[in-house]
Amino acid sequence: MRLLVVLPSAMLSVALPLLLLASPQAGRPVLVIAAPWLSPAETAGTIEDAGGALLRGTPFPWAAVAVSDGADFAAKLRRAGAWITLDASRVPGCLNAAPV
Repeated sequence: MRLLVVLPSAMLSVALPLLLLASPQAGRPVLVIAAPWLSPAETAGTIEDAGGALLRGTPFPWAAVAVSDGADFAAKLRRAGAWITLDASRVPGCLNAAPV
């Protein structure tokens, strides 16, 4: 249970500096970070609810790389429940993950 408290804080402390450097752009792969208790299927559901397609998984069930042609995809992801959205091409290792 303690992990559920520490993990989001650790994740945000790493991700916050990236937020300034890696804001998503239309048509580019997006790293989607959802709530850490979500399963891979629930994370994929968040992406689908926002009108995107799952591109690649990550080692973490609550994170995935997705794509959409919509200009407001990042905003739709956040409305669908994503905590953080980043330009995946600027985050090291995201585009090297195994395709789904």
